[in-house]
Parts: sequence; C-alpha cells; structure tokens
Amino acid sequence: MPGQLFPTNDEKFSFEAFGVIIMCQRIEIGRSIAYHVSFSSKRKPIIIAKAKFVDSDDTWTSIPEGRQREAQGVGQLIDQYLSKKE
Repeated sequence: MPGQLFPTNDEKFSFEAFGVIIMCQRIEIGRSIAYHVSFSSKRKPIIIAKAKFVDSDDTWTSIPEGRQREAQGVGQLIDQYLSKKE
C-alpha cells in the first residue's frame, strides 16, 4: 500500500554518538529506503531518507519534513556507521 512503512529484513543496528545510543531500523517507503531512528535520550524518534537531487549532492531529509537539520546530522552518522561496517 502506498505510504506505508515496511521493515526490510528486520535490519536493525545501533551505535553511540555524543553520549546517546542511536537505534536504527531500515524501512521501505514505496521503492525507497529510509530509517526509523530512536534515541536513548528524550528526543522523539525520526524517520529519515537520503534524497537525491540532480544538481547537488545527496542529502538526508526527515519524513515528514520539519526536522531537516536533525535528519542531516543523524544521516551523516548512519553513513559513517555503514561505511565502517562494509
């Protein structure tokens, strides 16, 4: 169904950054990959995805929009984690 979130292979991982445990679960939104991110702090969970633009670099964005700055920071941490994992 369009607009629904589906876990993909239950891929979950977590890491620590700035004294906070960041827990991530990979999800599918349509044909795109996103992450549901929870925090060990009181910060509310966020869903983020990497957006691809024609004339610029890829950037992380929140779904729904509104937590853009946070999405970019957490997205960069996820990129770092995944690049170390490979």
